[in-house]
Amino acid sequence: MQTWAKRGIQTALVTGGLLMLGTGIASADENVNPDTPAGPLDLTVSVPVDISKNAVGTLGKQVNLPEVHKEISTKPVTDKLNQALAPVARTEAFKSAAPAVGAANQVTSKATAATAQLGQSLGKAGAKRADAPSVESTGDPFMGNKIVGNLAVPIQITGNALGVLGNASVDSDETQTYEHNSDVNTSGAGGGLAGNVVNLDWALPVQISGNALGLGGSGKTSGSAKQSATTSGDTTTDGTNGGLAGNVIAPQGATPVQVSGNALGWFLGHAETDFSGDSQACSGGSIETHGSKGAGTGNVAGVPLAVPLKASNNAVSWGGDADSAGSANADAYAGGVKPGLNDIPSYIQTDGDESFLAGNIVQPQGAVPGTVVGNAAAWVGNSVAGSGADRQATNLGSVAQAGGFSSTSGENAAGSGNIADAPAALPVEVFCVGGTWIGNAHAGGCDNTVDATAGSGTYTSGNGSFIGGNSADVQPAGTAEVFGVGGSWIGNASGSATETKTVKAGGYNGSQGNDSSGSGNVAQVPVAVPAEIFGVGGSWIGQGSGTASETKDVTAGGGGNTQDDHGAGSANLIAAPVSAPLQAFGIGGAWIGQGHGKASSDTTSTAGGHLNANGKEGFAAGNIGEVPVSLPAALHGIGGAWIGNGFGESENMTDSTAGGDATATGEGGSVAGNIVQVPAGAAAGVFGLGAVWGGVTGGDATNDVVSTAGGSSETNGDGGSIAGNVISGQLLPIAQVFGDAASLTGVTHGSAVNSTDVTSGGDITTSGVGGALSGDIFDLPVAAVAQVFGVAASLGGVAHAVADNTTTGTVGGTDTTSPTSVKALSGVNKQLPIGVVAQVFDIPLGLLAVVSSETSNVTDISVAGHEPQINLPITTTELSATSLPKMPALPLSSARDDLPTAGGLPSLPSVPGVDGLSGALPGLSALPALPGTVPGANLQSPAIGELLPQAQLPQGQLPALPGLNAVNPTTVLSQVTDAVSGKGMHIQA
Repeated sequence: MQTWAKRGIQTALVTGGLLMLGTGIASADENVNPDTPAGPLDLTVSVPVDISKNAVGTLGKQVNLPEVHKEISTKPVTDKLNQALAPVARTEAFKSAAPAVGAANQVTSKATAATAQLGQSLGKAGAKRADAPSVESTGDPFMGNKIVGNLAVPIQITGNALGVLGNASVDSDETQTYEHNSDVNTSGAGGGLAGNVVNLDWALPVQISGNALGLGGSGKTSGSAKQSATTSGDTTTDGTNGGLAGNVIAPQGATPVQVSGNALGWFLGHAETDFSGDSQACSGGSIETHGSKGAGTGNVAGVPLAVPLKASNNAVSWGGDADSAGSANADAYAGGVKPGLNDIPSYIQTDGDESFLAGNIVQPQGAVPGTVVGNAAAWVGNSVAGSGADRQATNLGSVAQAGGFSSTSGENAAGSGNIADAPAALPVEVFCVGGTWIGNAHAGGCDNTVDATAGSGTYTSGNGSFIGGNSADVQPAGTAEVFGVGGSWIGNASGSATETKTVKAGGYNGSQGNDSSGSGNVAQVPVAVPAEIFGVGGSWIGQGSGTASETKDVTAGGGGNTQDDHGAGSANLIAAPVSAPLQAFGIGGAWIGQGHGKASSDTTSTAGGHLNANGKEGFAAGNIGEVPVSLPAALHGIGGAWIGNGFGESENMTDSTAGGDATATGEGGSVAGNIVQVPAGAAAGVFGLGAVWGGVTGGDATNDVVSTAGGSSETNGDGGSIAGNVISGQLLPIAQVFGDAASLTGVTHGSAVNSTDVTSGGDITTSGVGGALSGDIFDLPVAAVAQVFGVAASLGGVAHAVADNTTTGTVGGTDTTSPTSVKALSGVNKQLPIGVVAQVFDIPLGLLAVVSSETSNVTDISVAGHEPQINLPITTTELSATSLPKMPALPLSSARDDLPTAGGLPSLPSVPGVDGLSGALPGLSALPALPGTVPGANLQSPAIGELLPQAQLPQGQLPALPGLNAVNPTTVLSQVTDAVSGKGMHIQA
């Protein structure tokens, strides 16, 4: 069993009125004895208070405020209530109630037997109970049911200084610790309405320390404060062979709140802090129960929330001066783990085999750090946070962990062993941002480290069951943050920061549904969205600069697997993984001022993973539906100004992945092992741009992006009906603008080095041997690429564009299936690749200006192994202003007599090299000349070296299609789809 070193902030007021019922709140020092057995009701609220070393300076005198060290708690009251309830079973009251309790147990026993038998009849046919349910009295009138609540709110107020028309100075180093453990052990096995637990834990430490205020005076603080709160406890119960027994509801909250080291310089005041705050909260523990052979048993609702909050080391001034420095850390741990399935550290363990509505899990899990640290704000004032000439950097960080791996089963049951999983990891942070309105605001030197983890993998089994062992998982992971930003309005502002961040929500989801109905299905929606703004400087009549760098890893989910033989509506898998990094960084902008932004990013974003579904010899089983989307979008390395200077510089490395390979089988099944997929691997970006109207600007960017959606797909429909088919729409959109410059009576440059590699989908393999409507492939790979780079434009100014482009895109791959069966329409393989590339690059345009473009371009787009049909580069080196795109390989020509003919088009006899063969080929000279054709659309001539049967060329008024084979439907389909896809047609300038 894992022992948490520190626990905190648990939500524990389940029956609010009972906590305070008929009593006041007593003050006492608590001596917690974890070995004291809890009664059926154990509710406690504790508020330890530590107030020390605070001061107020006024009228030339410093006043040290009194200290307070005490605890406000409900234990004097709740202990008596618990003690009064604990021995009820040994009193005459219980003896007199025994007949009624026994009668109730008999009724519950019969109801349990009936519902359990219903569960089995809906589950696997032929399965029998090993034991009949037996509901007997345990000698406890409360039948082992427990309501437990622990709320701890430690309050630490230390090291604060307020200078109001005077001076105050404080140095403080204080520590506060609170810990309360309450394991819950009970059982409702063989009971009715027994062994149920409501266990609410909440650790909520509040730290207010090291803050300074100056109002017409001076406030100064230094030192440190540490605070921790733990309300821990595992929950263990049992509802085996019971009715409405062994269920658990367990909200577990860890929410430390820190307000530390802030400097507030109000009118004509000075505030200064050099303070370090540290907060930690731990709550709850692991949960274990059982619900087999019962009805409404062994169900668990676990709600672990780890939400560390801090607003620290900020400097704020209004008509004054504020300086802050120090560090701020807050950690939160909600829930615990102990060895479980296959010795995996597990948060929830339960089961619901041979049962009805048992062993189900509902678990929203949240890891959401909130941070406002190291910022500087000034309104007609001066504010400095973090680094300075003689000041240390602002170090900050958070750890948030909630829940963990969970497992259950619902074999040979009905409505059992299902999982609803919703882990969310989302840090929300604003740090090292400087902003001013008529003043100075500088926030520098922040170093932030964050680790946020919510939940983990899940596993369940619904073998032989009805609507059992299903798993629904929504797994969002991301960030919402602003850091390293400087913005001013008539003033000077700056922000600089670095960060390292790891964010993870959920994990692998596995299930089974052998010999079942509506069981073992998995639906998952992992979403990874790191969204952020950093390294940005902007100004309106002033100066603003931002500098930042980051390393970030965001992961949502981890793939899925489900297995089924001989199932119906079972072991299907639906997944919609989305990876979408959204970033803006390295941007400088000004309006009558200076704006400078510089940033670097190393981001890895992953959603989902490989998928596998097995529907062998099943009906509507083992199918996969997936829509993986990878779309990194970034705005970076941009400088712009209107009557000013603006410069942006950036380095971007982004690796975005959604989904993975998909494998399935529907061998010998009906509507089984099919795959429907729409992978979309994409990239969007605007970077390396310079734009100016009356000033000097520049944008410099390095962009290295890898985006991958989906992967190869493999299935099997041999011997099946509507089995092993693959319907695929594989998409590859790319839209980017980079390395461009635009000037209006100013000087600018845009420079970009771009390496973009996008992959969508992959090879498809299946088979339909001996099957009907099986092993078919219908595949539509589509690539659409639009880019503008190396364009310089100016009117009355100077513009220079530099672009180095390497764009690689691969959509689709090789499709393989078994030989086509015409009668059974199996083994049909149709792929319709469509590709369009349109790029505008290397174009200098100027009027009364100096413009230049230095551009290199390597673009390689593969559409299922083919080149795009349409490739339209618009560039001064490849396309003149008076030329038009050509279509050299159009397969169709017109035989209309009223169209003009191309003068001098030779007839066959005048083709060079033919004259010498006229004697060897009788009748060659009698061949008619080709009719006039549209310029630029030329038919291929027959090979001269071969004797070909003479066939009449089409002479109708409309282009003729090849003859359709009305006998073979697969041939008809091939001919039509080839024409629609423009097979053999290429349009290129």
